[in-house]
Formats: sequence, C-alpha cells, structure tokens
Amino acid sequence: MKPDVGRFENGVGKFYVEDAFKGKPIRVRYLWTKTSGIPHWEQAFSPDAGTSWETNWIMDFTKAK
Repeated sequence: MKPDVGRFENGVGKFYVEDAFKGKPIRVRYLWTKTSGIPHWEQAFSPDAGTSWETNWIMDFTKAK
C-alpha cells in the first residue's frame, strides 16, 4: 500500500495516493475541511491523473453525546 501525500493549507487538507480500481490505475483524493464548524471529509477518484474527480464518499464528524 502506498502512503498518502499531502498537507493542510489555509484550513483545507488535501491528500493524494495512486491506487487501482477494477484493475485500472486511479488517483485518490481525500479532502478535509470544516463545514459549519465540524470536520468534513470527502474521498474522490480520478481516472485521468487529476483532471476530473468523482466524489464517492462523504463524512461529517460530530462529538458523541
């Protein structure tokens, strides 16, 4: 498994990793932001080295009560 590469800049975390999906190479992007004061995470796949992205997973995090 390859490591993710990226950083936080101006409150946004962008991380990338090269992977494969259904036997074809893809680039995976993870975005971390704060939406309405809570952490927001998105995963997206790119089949064309980052020219276009398809977001396929979104999570918002809140404190457990």
